[in-house]
Amino acid sequence: MAADFLSTPIGDLWIFANEAKLLKIGFEKGKAVDKNAVTERAIELLDAYFMDMRPDFSILPLEFPKQPFYKKALKALLKTAYGSRLTYGDLAELAGNKNAYRAAASAVSHNPFAIAVPCHRVVHKSGGVGAYGWGASKKAWLLHHEEKTV
Repeated sequence: MAADFLSTPIGDLWIFANEAKLLKIGFEKGKAVDKNAVTERAIELLDAYFMDMRPDFSILPLEFPKQPFYKKALKALLKTAYGSRLTYGDLAELAGNKNAYRAAASAVSHNPFAIAVPCHRVVHKSGGVGAYGWGASKKAWLLHHEEKTV
């Protein structure tokens, strides 16, 4: 397993991959071991994101969760427009089941790919920012970052 990190304005992002697939991106502690082509490509794209560019994260070889609806929901998030916001209901509909908003919320809460699969774009129907696995302040920062670069 390869692991590397990128220092960002909101904390260190750790990137974990095997030789073929990206396994996880998260704001957590890790230990840099061996870099590989997958981690290096992810770092290039994440670095571009923080430099106000709009990289296409869909080109990364992501190891999606095995649950079929989670996979559909996270793939749908990859197609959301930069700087956009959507609700859990919107995401459920994009994933093929407009009534599965709870399953969509669960998929978002289990997203293993911070920023690359933009779960930070999913907000409450009321318009509130809502929760984020790595903290509401990080989510608010990411939303503001995208708004100012749209």
